[in-house]
Amino acid sequence: MATEILINDGGAPARILPFVAAEDITAGNALTFDTSGEAKNANSGDSAGDQFAVCGYALTTITSGNVVSVISGHGVILNVNCADLNAGVGLMMGTTDGRLLAATNATTKPSCQATTLENNSAAGLTKVITH
Repeated sequence: MATEILINDGGAPARILPFVAAEDITAGNALTFDTSGEAKNANSGDSAGDQFAVCGYALTTITSGNVVSVISGHGVILNVNCADLNAGVGLMMGTTDGRLLAATNATTKPSCQATTLENNSAAGLTKVITH
């Protein structure tokens, strides 16, 4: 694997499941599913049904129409595509495809999807623990 995404292989109850990619997906991106059950990059601008729920994270980079391995589970430590943040920040889906940003307390959004475990100094892959 060119990009190491899964940090604690076997250390937490993670599942890696195959889904068809609805679009090009980069390893470490947060994912949701479209109405056909295909994986796509998470984006808060998506339709209401899949707007704020991250369903997993891409293990590898893949092009549209191919099978992407999706990591899901609670308490899994991963390298995930995040905005420029400090350690200890709760995360939610943002407006950039596949990238998480600092969670807000808005009542229309679910609680945070993950928490950063390191300062990343710039947007990109960041060590997080999933919720």
